[in-house]
Amino acid sequence: MKVTPDLAELFGIYVGDGTMSANKSGKRALLSIAAGKDEKEWLDYVANLFKKIFCYKPKVRWNLNVYKIQTGISKICEFFKEAGFPVGKKALTVRAPKAIVETNDDVAYKAFLKGYFDADGCLCFERNLHGRYVKFKKTYHYYPRILLTSISKDLIITDVKQMLEAIGLHHNTRERMPSKKEEHKSYVATITGATQLELWMKEVGSSNLVHTSKYNVWKKFGFCPTKTTLDQRLAMLAGELDPEIFYKAAVC
Repeated sequence: MKVTPDLAELFGIYVGDGTMSANKSGKRALLSIAAGKDEKEWLDYVANLFKKIFCYKPKVRWNLNVYKIQTGISKICEFFKEAGFPVGKKALTVRAPKAIVETNDDVAYKAFLKGYFDADGCLCFERNLHGRYVKFKKTYHYYPRILLTSISKDLIITDVKQMLEAIGLHHNTRERMPSKKEEHKSYVATITGATQLELWMKEVGSSNLVHTSKYNVWKKFGFCPTKTTLDQRLAMLAGELDPEIFYKAAVC
């Protein structure tokens, strides 16, 4: 298996948002990648990755409150199986394919991390309410955090950690205990601070507008209001919405 950057990125996406299920007879598999209502443009990008790699472009469809691409083409499903992905549930045991981990190649690592971040990562900005901080830091969400989270311990603690260390991104990993009985323990790799965010965007990047819109708002204003929609962030960037309105009470 020749690992190209496109393939490494697609594998990262699949680790985050992909599934393979068997049909009723159990003889064929159906591969799916799902995305949220604000991520159709990104899923179009994912469909184009399929076209580059497999010369086949799946259609993006709206299905059960998510956008989804699906394929039952046996050669594609077998390719993912050979890469180590099972048919059925994978959340607890999923890992980066050995074909990527064992390359020891920074380019492949960056592409995989980009795909995984775009599919299942989080970029958020926080205030600092403690200590003798200036009013700006206590009021505005200015401090960036990238979170890569999974209930698969080996994925975060072993694979993702190895890749982050290889490309020189400072991070920490930890366990997070469930808040409800029926939930699983999760594992989190966290990259914090403006310097590390800039390094991530330079070396790893993102093709998901949900993430890049937050980054661009932060770059333009020095902060990014929390709990905003994609449309609101795009309006801020276009000069049609003042981000200060989300802090009106605090500023006054």
